[in-house]
Parts: sequence; structure tokens; C-alpha cells
Amino acid sequence: MKRLAFATLLGLAALTTGASAQTTVTYLNISTGSDKDLMLELADEYMAANPGVTIDLPTLENEAFKAKLTTLLQGPDAPDIFHSWGGGVFAEQAQAGVLRNVDGLLSQDTLDSVGAAGVAAFTAPDGHMYGLARNVQGVMIWYNKSLLDQAGVTPESMSTWDGLLAGVQKLKDAGITPISLGGKDKWPAQFWWGYLMIRNAGHDEFYAAKDGEGDGYVIPDIIKAGDMLHQLAELEPFQEGFQSFTYGDASGYFGDGKAALHLMGEWDYQAQRDSSADGNGVSDENLGIMPFPSVDGAPGNSGSLGGIEGYLFSRNASDEAIKFLEWYNAKEQQSRFAAADYHIPITAGAADAMENPYKRKIAEMANKSTWHQLFFDQTLGADVGGAFNDFAVELAAGDLSGQEAAELLQQAAEDAR
Repeated sequence: MKRLAFATLLGLAALTTGASAQTTVTYLNISTGSDKDLMLELADEYMAANPGVTIDLPTLENEAFKAKLTTLLQGPDAPDIFHSWGGGVFAEQAQAGVLRNVDGLLSQDTLDSVGAAGVAAFTAPDGHMYGLARNVQGVMIWYNKSLLDQAGVTPESMSTWDGLLAGVQKLKDAGITPISLGGKDKWPAQFWWGYLMIRNAGHDEFYAAKDGEGDGYVIPDIIKAGDMLHQLAELEPFQEGFQSFTYGDASGYFGDGKAALHLMGEWDYQAQRDSSADGNGVSDENLGIMPFPSVDGAPGNSGSLGGIEGYLFSRNASDEAIKFLEWYNAKEQQSRFAAADYHIPITAGAADAMENPYKRKIAEMANKSTWHQLFFDQTLGADVGGAFNDFAVELAAGDLSGQEAAELLQQAAEDAR
């Protein structure tokens, strides 16, 4: 702990006093847990192999980081590298000119290791790349093998949207609740509408709508996404009273074996256990995950949904900072974070070191994705994102058509401008 505190103080001093860009790399991070010890070990290893280079690792807690970062980036003592959640904040930083464009400076091996989705996550709307992806959060369908077997349904049969609808009907016919959903918290419903937008509209069409081009969100493919969720709602697939269920309630409902499917992030592996009545949840032997179904002929079938965290280079970043981060984010180093279960690395092959097979599969799915869309309520900002969640619940309840939902979302976007 003394070593950790000392290193942190050294790093913070570097932020305030400045450091030689040729010999010192400052990586401002938010790692306040035991993963910081591994970060320090890796920094020591890099410095031992690269005499004359100093790696400083100042740490700020999440909220302090968010509060101080803007000021730091505008000054001469900005860190070379800093943590990023991507999304709109990253785009604003790129537009403000506080980041270093690293086009052509990263090796092809590095780019290939994070995959197309990892590259896209830290490529700004201006088309330039400013950072690297580190770890991934993924949203997928968790399923109860026993309940599917009882209804004569297989995960493979639900790999398409039409197959999912047929599977839902078979589960209902067998007296099994098909899907658990926490409608009271609203954000769980956005995953259904969001994924259908990803599938039907694809990356370019969605972002054109988001940017207000043409009719914005009131376009056929986005209307179709809402209509498809409305179509699912007509089958009454969710547990009775789902709109009064919080996320925790819905997770526990799935964990208690009362519903066959739950569309949720990787955190649900533990949450469905913790929220279940007996604290055990669905056992590993009975638990499975599968990607969100494809839509025939749709442009977004290779897209995925979740979060990607990573690193950005400030405009002050040295070439040595780029060299260090390529080494730090490589498979050998990230495998050590994976083995300790600190995060799910996006770097190809690094997650193989994780004991949890579900997390390994999530990493594999994200690495193969061409577009890993950040959670929609984060992408769209507080006002429009909140409206997105509201309308998603209404679609899931069958209270809105796709046309109505698209028009309401467009109105929310115009009001927010």
C-alpha cells in the first residue's frame, strides 16, 4: 500500500509539474482497486526493458476524474494517456482539439488485435483515430437450458428474429414465461429496441439519423425496428406485471428459473445469482448465452451492443506514449488482467486466460463485431437517452407503434438541440 500511495503521489506530481515528453509517459487512470498493483508491476517491467523511460500512473476516482479532466486537457501538463468511456464525451474532446491523432502510428498488429469494433470505438466522427480500446461490456441473451428443452426450443432455432418469435410462442404454449424484463427501470427495455435499430438501420443510417440528416429518426428502417418490438409485445412474452419489476427483480425472476430468456449485459452472470431467492440462481450447467438474433437481409447483423472502455492520447502525447500503450494493451499483458478477472479484454486472445467461459465468449463476440454500439442512453445524451428508454418500455408494452416511437424520438432530439 505504501508503494501504491507513493507511486500515485509521484504521478500526481507529474501532472502538476510537467515531465519530459521524451522520457516520461503519464497515464491518468481510474483504477483504485487491486488492479492497480498489476498496473504498477507492468510499469516496472516496461521501465526495466526501456532504460531512460519513466511510467507515471496517477489515479483519480471516477467523479474526480470527470471533474478535473477537462481542465487538465486544456493545459500544458495534460497526461499523455488517459482513461476513456468513449461515446459522446470522446467525440467532443476530439472536436475540441485536445487529442492526438494517431492515424498511421499504430501497428497493424495492434489494430487487428482490437478488431473492427475496437478501432471504430476510438475513431471520432472526423474519421481520425485517437486511442485504443481496452475492455468490453456486452449485451446478449442469457437462457435457461432446461426451460428451452421443456419447450422443444434450441438456441440455434432462435438465431433469427423470426426464429425468436417462434421460440417465444413455443415457450408460451409450454406454459413457460419466455422473457424476463425489468420495465420499471426502463433502461433494460432499451436493449430490445436498440438492438433492433442496430440490425435494421446499421451504423451509417443510425448515425445519419442521430445527426439530424433528412427526416432524422423517422425513416423506414428505424420505424421497422419499433414495429418489430411491438410485434414481440403482441405475443405477451414478458412476465406478468413486468412494468413494475426493477432490473434486480427481473434478474432474480430469471435466476429463480421463472423465465427462459433475459437480454442483459455480462454483469447479469452474478446479478441473477445475487437477486435469486436462494442466492444460487441458474447454475453454470443450466446457463447459456447467445447473440441477439439476426434480421434477414439487414445491414447491422454483425453489430453488437454494450460498452467499450479504453485509452485516449492527449495532444501532448509523445511517441514513447504510443509505443508504451501498444505494449501495455497487447495480448501478453492484457491476459494477466483477464486471469485476475479485472476486466474483459477486447484484445484478441487475451480473454482466453479468464476462468469464466461466458466472459470469454463475450470477448470473442465483441472482437468479431464490426460495430459495437455504446449503450443508446449514453450515446444519445441525458435528455434524448432518457426519452429513448421511455419509448422502449412503451413499445415493449405494445402501447406505441414503430411510427409513433420514431416520431416521438425525433421530437425529443429536436427539443434537445
